[in-house]
Amino acid sequence: MGWGRSRCAVITPACPPRRAPGLRHEVGAVTVTRENTQGESMSTTNRTPAATEQDRPSVHTSSRSGLADSALGTRNLMTIAALAVVSMILLVPLNYLAPAAGASRDAVLLGCAIMGLWLVPFLLPATVVRRPGAVMIAALLMGIMSVFTTPTGPVAIVGTLIGGVFVEAPLALMLYRKWTWWSFLISAATFGLLNGLMYVSVMSASAGMASASAGVVIAVVSALVGGGLTIVLTRLLNRAGVGIDHRTTSRA
Repeated sequence: MGWGRSRCAVITPACPPRRAPGLRHEVGAVTVTRENTQGESMSTTNRTPAATEQDRPSVHTSSRSGLADSALGTRNLMTIAALAVVSMILLVPLNYLAPAAGASRDAVLLGCAIMGLWLVPFLLPATVVRRPGAVMIAALLMGIMSVFTTPTGPVAIVGTLIGGVFVEAPLALMLYRKWTWWSFLISAATFGLLNGLMYVSVMSASAGMASASAGVVIAVVSALVGGGLTIVLTRLLNRAGVGIDHRTTSRA
């Protein structure tokens, strides 16, 4: 390109290498400008690492990805629906048996004694899925199915939602941070107590005051037994691959 030769055979500080004409050097973001043989300038810019990082493609995640680990996630929602369907094996016979439980004093006590069976369908979604709202979703699904499979009709939706509130309210008061056996038993006792009071108050014509108190106690004890049965059933389901076994992370 017609550059002149350096007079020094060896490059030293006293005799630095000669730069080509039209070559410009800058420190930092290196910009090289040179002239070609026709006098036109050509510019080549070497980008700094910071600029290169800014130009890297970024991966954007969906705003709905947070639902995957909630009760509305596909896997959890399918598990809740399956539990609701299976629970109808218990709920359908119990709904046909309930009207006959108020025929006499002994029948009222018998109705309180089977409170634990009523509890299992409502507590099972909480022990298996362990997500906020799992019980209420299952209660809604069971209520809709009960409309077509039990003699209660549309009122069944209200009844199942009330039962779901009795189970989920204690877990909500604990901010859904305690998914342990004793928190499930608290929900079971709450379900038995409130349902026992409602049941005995409705059947008060058939049961006296002493029978009413005994009926509430029997309902609570029965619900606790049902809660223990639900916990054992949950462990069996975990071993079979249903749900997630949280026992290693939920001990308090």
